[in-house]
Amino acid sequence: MTKNTKNSYQNSYKKYGIDPRALKWRSEKAAKQRYEQIVADIDFNNKSILDVGCGFGDIVPYVANKSDIFSYKEIDFVPEFISEAKKKYPKYTFLVGDYFKQPLEEEFDIIICCGALNGNYKNNLGFRKKTIKTMFNHTKECLVFNMAGRHPKPETACRSNVWFSDSKEIFEYCETLSKKVLLKDDYHSNDFTIVMFKDNSI
Repeated sequence: MTKNTKNSYQNSYKKYGIDPRALKWRSEKAAKQRYEQIVADIDFNNKSILDVGCGFGDIVPYVANKSDIFSYKEIDFVPEFISEAKKKYPKYTFLVGDYFKQPLEEEFDIIICCGALNGNYKNNLGFRKKTIKTMFNHTKECLVFNMAGRHPKPETACRSNVWFSDSKEIFEYCETLSKKVLLKDDYHSNDFTIVMFKDNSI
């Protein structure tokens, strides 16, 4: 992630505090909508989980509602977010780091990435494909992520902080990596969720 992106999140945190808007969600309802889609199709019981770009860790209760036993590690490149997350959910492991630049070496049963692939960068499509492949290579069973966008691809406004992806294009790329890919694009007009399974978990 770029320094400008980090500064933008830090400024949002200073403005809103512990609030979904600090994470660039429009509202608590918008965040909840995404979290529900992320966890909907996955069995978390007795699984090791990594949450990439975890923010305040607020997806934890959604996972906990589906499973009593799981191990959870979360990483975000904004220190203020991690500091707050540790206070809210002290039983889990939180790390400060840029997973996209320096992925963790260990593998996890499940990797989650909610809201961290929406930024507008120089090589948007290439960055997203590389990140998806990296995360999928580090999961044993399943990768689930969401992005802003749909098919046909919406126009991205000039100087927007958000880049809209083509859901069909991303889905077809994911199919080159996995034999079983789920695309969910019926819950929001400009957001979609993809679930990718490893062959041994199908």
